[in-house]
Amino acid sequence: MKRLFIDIPALLASGAAVNQIQCEYMYHRKNDGALNLLEVAEFASYCRRCEDAFCIAACPKDALERLETGVLKRWNMRCVGCKSCALACPFGTIFIEVMNYISSKCDLCLNQLADDPDYQPLCVRTAPAGCFQMAEVAEEPARYVFFVGEHLAVKSPSWLVKEGKL
Repeated sequence: MKRLFIDIPALLASGAAVNQIQCEYMYHRKNDGALNLLEVAEFASYCRRCEDAFCIAACPKDALERLETGVLKRWNMRCVGCKSCALACPFGTIFIEVMNYISSKCDLCLNQLADDPDYQPLCVRTAPAGCFQMAEVAEEPARYVFFVGEHLAVKSPSWLVKEGKL
């Protein structure tokens, strides 16, 4: 099964501005679907999954929730963008630069892929080469490639591998 694959180290090394990556999801006011993807990827890769999560406790609107997997989810409609979560995180792993406070959500172009299995989403076509790909991807923790949900794969160094938790 093809997945949207995001190579975060390659994206950082490219020096490209994230807001240059385009999204064709018609409901995005500013086409910030890529920011939504990066937020999900960063929560999956960098969040330390603290048992007593200061970020969750600091949120005045209960916008952060820990999923069964331990990964954080931010509820966009509750979040007021106060950035209390970022200030409360003792590891500094909540990056407000990719928090999309205007509510947008990537649909991973699943409808287009159902119609055309070779479809290349606009984010893949507008991101620096190799940073976003629609490809068959194997989960390889030794290479820092992780699945985030059913249709997204992320390459990023993870503390989980470093500490032997994956």
